[in-house]
Amino acid sequence: MLEQYAQAKQQQFRVEWISNASEFLDRYHHQYELIFMDIRMPGIDGMAAAHELREKDRSVVLVFLTSLAQFAVESYEVEATDYILKPISMAALELKMPRILSRCAVDQGEVVIQCEGTTLKMKPNELYYVEIFSHHIQFATLHGVLHSYGTLKEIERALPEGFFRINNQTIVNLRAVTRVDSSDATVSGRTFPISRGRRREFLSALHSSGIKGGA
Repeated sequence: MLEQYAQAKQQQFRVEWISNASEFLDRYHHQYELIFMDIRMPGIDGMAAAHELREKDRSVVLVFLTSLAQFAVESYEVEATDYILKPISMAALELKMPRILSRCAVDQGEVVIQCEGTTLKMKPNELYYVEIFSHHIQFATLHGVLHSYGTLKEIERALPEGFFRINNQTIVNLRAVTRVDSSDATVSGRTFPISRGRRREFLSALHSSGIKGGA
């Protein structure tokens, strides 16, 4: 189905099939942009494997394949982008894929960070959010928290599309948003207040990106 979808949409996918979670976790070294994880598997099941995966990688896009809808709630704990119910149909895949692919860092350029005298480059989905306290800047990334000095406005101008300033202290990666409620947004396990004047624009940016926070 992925091959059919790629051909229909004139895209190219490199697909690798791994038959069990143990082998997948042993071999994993940040080489994938998108993971489809079955729930029921011999040995380590998909949900347990997802928890181990998140200890290795907080940003890779994760989608569950399951016949049990009740796993949808638990999937938020491991920041899954979506789930597809079995038996999987082409119609369901075509419906889900645009949003799923919008979370992948495909052809989205690089994030360049000036940090402690060093220039660092990373994929957009490796930077979760940026905070500032009295000109001291913290970058929460896949590789840990990095520190710099400057203004949030300077950082905002330097970041590529897909990042949004939600208040006077915080810029978030729209790809990393896992939940939105009336006044807050959750990103990589942290909850940040959304400024009242920025909420409508933030929700519009989130909607335009194809990403939906939990209600």
